[in-house]
Amino acid sequence: MDIQTLGLLQEASKKREELKAFTNALRLVNGFGDELDGLVLEQHGSHFVAQIFDERWLHEKETLIAFVKDRGASYFIIKDRTQGASSQPDLIKFDVWMPGESSTVVEEYGVKFKVDLNDTLNTGLFLDMRANRHRVAEMSAGRKVLNLFAYTCAFGVHCRMHGAASVVNVDVSRKILERARVNYELNGLVPEKNELIRADAVEYLERAVKKDNRFDMIILDPPSFARFEGRTFSVKKDLPDVLGMIVKVLNPKGVLFVATNHSEMLHSNLQNIIKGAARGRSLKNVQCLGQDLDFPGTGFMAESCLTAVLAEL
Repeated sequence: MDIQTLGLLQEASKKREELKAFTNALRLVNGFGDELDGLVLEQHGSHFVAQIFDERWLHEKETLIAFVKDRGASYFIIKDRTQGASSQPDLIKFDVWMPGESSTVVEEYGVKFKVDLNDTLNTGLFLDMRANRHRVAEMSAGRKVLNLFAYTCAFGVHCRMHGAASVVNVDVSRKILERARVNYELNGLVPEKNELIRADAVEYLERAVKKDNRFDMIILDPPSFARFEGRTFSVKKDLPDVLGMIVKVLNPKGVLFVATNHSEMLHSNLQNIIKGAARGRSLKNVQCLGQDLDFPGTGFMAESCLTAVLAEL
C-alpha cells in the first residue's frame, strides 16, 4: 500500500465534507484538480466507481480498496480508460474489485435517484450538475417546464418536487426513460400522460414551434455529439439553430438554462450564441455556472468540463 497516495486520497475526500450535508453521491477525486492525475473516483452511497486514465492506478489496487473500504464500500468497480478517453464501450475495460449489486439509490437535496455503476460510463446521474439542478428547480415553482435531452430526468424530477406546474421530459432512448420512470416512483411522483416523451429533442422543438406550444422554463443539456435514426446533433454546429427554436416557444420572462460539456465552449461564447438567438429579447439575471464543488480543476481536463448559463428572457 502506498501511504503517500492514501494520504492524498484522504485529503481530497476531506475537501468534500460540506457536500455530505446535501448528498451521499459525490466525486471524491477529480484527477489533476486533486493532484491525483489520471484518477476519477466517485461515491454513490456505499457504491464506488473509479475511472482510470493512467496505468499507474491499475497497480494501486490495494491502496484504492483500503480507501473505499474505510468509507463503508459494499461495491467497487474500475473502468479502465487507459486506451483513450473515448466513451465507446468497446474501448473501456470493466473490472469489479469488490463484487455485489451494481445498482443503488442515492439522494441529493432530499430527492432520490437510482444509479447503476455498471452502465457504461454513466451511472444515471451526472454529479457535476447537482448544484445547477437545485438552482433551476428552485425557480420552477408554478412554471411549465420543458426538459430537452432529458436523460434519466433528474432535472424534471427536481422541478416536480419543487412545485412546477407541469414538466415535459424529452429523450430518444426508451430504456433511459424507463429509468426516469423509476426515479419518479422513488420520489412518490406519477408522470402525467405527456411527461415522459420518447422523441428526438430537435424534432420535438420543431413540432412545438409549429403548434405554438409554449413553456415558462426550458432546460437544454445536450451531448456534445449525438446520432439518432440517421440524424446527427452537434453542439458546435447546431446549438444556434436549436436556441433559435427555443426562444420561439419560451414565454416572455421565461427562464432558460443551457449547458454543455463541449470543452471548446466558453461562457462568453455561450452567452453570445444565446443573445444571437434571442431575436431582440434581452437577457436578464444572467448566471454563469459550471460544475459543483467536488470538481476542482474543472476546465483543465477533457473529462471535467461544464459551461452553463441560466438567464431570464
